[in-house]
This record gives sequence, structure tokens and C-alpha cells, in this order.
Amino acid sequence: MKNLIVILLLLCSFIGKAQTTNSLAESLQERVAGEGVITIYDEDGIEELVNIQVEVNQRMDGVDGYRIQLFSGSGPTGKRNALQVKSKFLNKFPECDVDVSFTSPFWRVRVGNYRHKHEALPLLNDLRDLFPNCYIVKDGSVKMNKF
Repeated sequence: MKNLIVILLLLCSFIGKAQTTNSLAESLQERVAGEGVITIYDEDGIEELVNIQVEVNQRMDGVDGYRIQLFSGSGPTGKRNALQVKSKFLNKFPECDVDVSFTSPFWRVRVGNYRHKHEALPLLNDLRDLFPNCYIVKDGSVKMNKF
């Protein structure tokens, strides 16, 4: 059911873009010699629903996605250890973003912004030598380009 909702939302976003620019709908309905014609009919209210979904997507701060967790620790040395892990990571991968966060009582160091788990695997494999205990985690605040 969740997959169906995600597909419907993506379809609505796509339709919303098509309806706001009309270029896709117009190009699909143009008559070209040797090609078929597609006619798009939509019910009353569909355009309004699509516009609502577009607004919701624009207000979202992030999406559920995946990161690689390099460190999680607490106690008096937790922050210092987290900052050391961050520094160690940036020395090896200066072009990557690092997220150091504190959610009581844990300091965490996470890297990467991935929409799908399999996208994080190449970096995870590269990090295994430097951080043998790193692993992929689901993160609800991943910043992604909006669709």
C-alpha cells in the first residue's frame, strides 16, 4: 500500500509539472505523420489535487533516505570522539558532507545523502578499511533535490 501511495505521489508530481507547463500534454497531442495520438482527459479536481501535492513537496524539509553511520557514542568523551571521526573522514574524503548530530545521550557521525539504500553501498565499501564498524542507516532528514 505504501508503494502505491509513493507511486501515486510521484505521478501527481509529474502530472503537475506537465500541467503547469503544458508542453508535455501539448506535445503528446500533436499530430505527427506516422505516429499515434494521445489524448489526455482528467476529472474535475485533479489539477487542484496535483497543485496541493506540489505545495506539500515544496514545503518538505527532507525525505526519508539513507546515510552511512560512522560513529555513535555517549558519555564525557562522546563529542570529542565524534569530532575526531569527522576529521578523520574529511581527511580522506574532503568533498563529502559530514553530519555530526546530538540526540541525547548519543553523538552520531553520518555521511552521505542517498534516496535508496543500494546507492550508499559504493561509499560503504570504500569506508570499510577506515571505519570497519560503519553501516547504513535510515535517516528521515536526508536533504535531496526536490522532484
